[in-house]
Amino acid sequence: MENHKCPACSGDRDIKRSTMAAYDAQWSSHDDAAASERRKRLAPIADPLISMVTPLSGKVVVDLGMGTGSLAFRAMELSQPARMVGVDFSTPGLRVARAVSRHSKFKDTDVELIKGDLEKLPLTRRSADVVISQATINLIPDKAAVFSEISRIAKSGARVAISDAFRTSRGREDGSWEQCIGGAITVTEFSTHALNAGLIILGQSDLTQTVRQLVSSKRWDWPEFIEHNMDYRVFMMMRS
Repeated sequence: MENHKCPACSGDRDIKRSTMAAYDAQWSSHDDAAASERRKRLAPIADPLISMVTPLSGKVVVDLGMGTGSLAFRAMELSQPARMVGVDFSTPGLRVARAVSRHSKFKDTDVELIKGDLEKLPLTRRSADVVISQATINLIPDKAAVFSEISRIAKSGARVAISDAFRTSRGREDGSWEQCIGGAITVTEFSTHALNAGLIILGQSDLTQTVRQLVSSKRWDWPEFIEHNMDYRVFMMMRS
């Protein structure tokens, strides 16, 4: 069962505020060099996701929860879309992403960075050829709203690839939202949200061991992932 209150209650607003504050503080200490180094470190989980939606040439790609751009700019390194739209709630994160986007190797892609709420995306209907997201959906209280918005902005036949941490029967029930634990759901719950929103699940890949190796080697500062016995998977979907 999802670990959050109803969207209208103060509990969700408190979760959003605390999560936004935590990520604003984290990204405030980053610059474009730190973002580039992070992109390299997290390539082992970004690359399998990107491979599910390439080639991106001529496509409009939307990255939900862009942060400093680890996933979006990695996708642009591997395959050049016509346009990359990044949405995030963190002003400091988008500031860093904007600095990264000015690098010459990304000049062939039109990059648009938007501050926005994933539960109510500031994007037009049927505007995305591809939707991607990495370790973000777990941070959003109203999962059904996020999937509904993905379905709204995605064109018919659009490819959708999402990776995230998932709760398992082995894991503990506690954990903070800011550490991508408190808001995590099960694979079954994720699949139900996707199907209810009109997405067709084409496949999934288990990246749990990859994430565990990144955490164990200190390449990803996320000890809570191991402490809570989480799984990490990437889903490939299509808008019907």
